[in-house]
Amino acid sequence: MRKNSTNKLMTLNFWRMCIANLLLYASAYLLFPLLPFVMGQQLDVSVGKTGVMFLVFAAAMFVVGPFHAHLVDEYKRKRVLLYATFVMLAATLGYAFVDSYMHLLLLAAVQGACFGLATTAGITVAIDITTSARRSAGNMVYAWSARLGMLVGAVLGAWLYKAYDFRTVIYLSVAAGLLSMFFVSRVYVAFRAPIGMAWCNADRFLLPRAWLPAVNMLLIAFVPGVLLPLMAVGDYWSLLALAVLAFVTVPFTRMFVKLSHHCQRGTANTTCHLSMEVGMLVGIAVACHLMDKAQIYHAGSVAALLSLFCFVLLTYPYYKRKRVR
Repeated sequence: MRKNSTNKLMTLNFWRMCIANLLLYASAYLLFPLLPFVMGQQLDVSVGKTGVMFLVFAAAMFVVGPFHAHLVDEYKRKRVLLYATFVMLAATLGYAFVDSYMHLLLLAAVQGACFGLATTAGITVAIDITTSARRSAGNMVYAWSARLGMLVGAVLGAWLYKAYDFRTVIYLSVAAGLLSMFFVSRVYVAFRAPIGMAWCNADRFLLPRAWLPAVNMLLIAFVPGVLLPLMAVGDYWSLLALAVLAFVTVPFTRMFVKLSHHCQRGTANTTCHLSMEVGMLVGIAVACHLMDKAQIYHAGSVAALLSLFCFVLLTYPYYKRKRVR
């Protein structure tokens, strides 16, 4: 009997994937509030200039995205997740030794590409180990574990940096990533024969009919993103914004899934995940450029209002017209 033949959602394998996902996001977000300031001091460049690394991170996630379907089809998807996480952690460790601005951008590109591969491969694995009848609910639980990881990582990173130093935060980030790999390694994934995916395939990467909710999600995620760097100077309002983001994750994930056909639920989840990550990363980059608390709060307020109006006037009516289930 297959280990995942049960119709329950919260199987042991699914629990392991959720914990691994939480730890993967915590590993990344331990560093995000701190990197602009620490790297600026370490390389003697402006915070605005170091903020560009988050745009590079986001761009790298999109660059590798169309190749993900081929990689998880040609190789074991769990193996893709493990290898991508391992390389991401190597890049994370590199922040302790970076000695030039170009090296910083290179590390951000490698980390972003591997984070993108790891998170999308994780979505694939989580769906594959969930029975068909429970996959919509599984998508939402799995997505929520990522938001909780963001919150845990940001809080721990800010606290550890004040109590100890930046290298301690880096080491904990790597440890969290290694623990994530351990949980993934304990997940049983049934063999699936390759179906011959093309090298570059955007069909399994982005869901075109969800473009408007994706824009809306980007605006929502921009708000905690633009506030996140303020944690490094003792302003913790971004935690409330992150909590709100975690709260809206479930209904938005449901919306993305219901806009997709049966075989597109993984693509829908990936699209939601990418739009949220890009919103966060662009918000951090904008905050680094502004470097003024009043202007940062103003940018966050404008984005919050735009996201609300966008949802009420555009996104929800669009969703009601276009949903397929």
